[in-house]
Amino acid sequence: MKKPDFQKLKRYLPWILGAVMLLSVTLVPMAIHGADFGDFAGDNDYGGGGGGGSWDDDDDDGGGAVIWWLFRVVYELFGVPGVIVLLLIFVGIYIARKKLKGSRSTPVQTQVQRTDRASLSPMHSYYGLDPHFDEAAFREKLSNLYVQFQNAWQAKNMESLRPYMTDAMYGQYDRQLDAYRQRGQTNHIERIAVLSVELAGWRQVSGKDMIVAEIRTRIVDYVTDDRTGQIVRGSSTQEKFMTYEWTLVRTSGQLTGQQSGTTGQTCPYCGAHIDINHTAVCEYCGGVLTTDTFDWVVSGIKGLSQQTR
Repeated sequence: MKKPDFQKLKRYLPWILGAVMLLSVTLVPMAIHGADFGDFAGDNDYGGGGGGGSWDDDDDDGGGAVIWWLFRVVYELFGVPGVIVLLLIFVGIYIARKKLKGSRSTPVQTQVQRTDRASLSPMHSYYGLDPHFDEAAFREKLSNLYVQFQNAWQAKNMESLRPYMTDAMYGQYDRQLDAYRQRGQTNHIERIAVLSVELAGWRQVSGKDMIVAEIRTRIVDYVTDDRTGQIVRGSSTQEKFMTYEWTLVRTSGQLTGQQSGTTGQTCPYCGAHIDINHTAVCEYCGGVLTTDTFDWVVSGIKGLSQQTR
């Protein structure tokens, strides 16, 4: 093994340690835990198109140049054995990152952007397809749904929300909520205020009508331990001002009914008459119904920004 030049080692050691620490933080990001419905609120504020945290594998902030410099210095000081040791360190960091990524109980949002408004048609043009569509009533529905979503999340029971979400989305968020059940924790969302609901536009995709809405809210968001009642994350006093993008879908060709609130349908499994907006599970045969065939349901949510005050 090449004997180290201690004069050079003394000179380079602070830089080597600093580079290793920097790259460790870069390669193994800090876990940013989310909260509120879907885990969009978090410990750190975000905005300007960013999500509540990211570990995008395509990010490049100059780390490659730092790594190259570090290997050159280690080779100069320790030769090939030093390079091998450094390489093993980075392999260990890489493995740790993968394990951390796979074991997260609540996913961290990746960088997200608003849906391109140029890809949407203005809402007034939707009346040509559905003359009974009421934009004001639709905004009020989304405002009420937001509050219902948060209350159900805090109660750790999303069954009442099934009629208002696609099956895929319901399954995804129920799995996230199950992590709170297993940990014995409750996510409290209090002092909820919906500040504004904007319908950004609509378009048709794969036999579905799709409406994109931007919702701005204020909440107080924190997590407690069910056994002790102690706050384990967040604050019971700080207010978070959130901006979300909701995507809602409905089978193309459907029209807004003259009645509001409910849609009576026949169960395709047993023929029983049910209220699809009261429950998406037939009370007679237990069949789970696909609700987006009959009325608007949420198919996706993005967290666009968070500001804590």
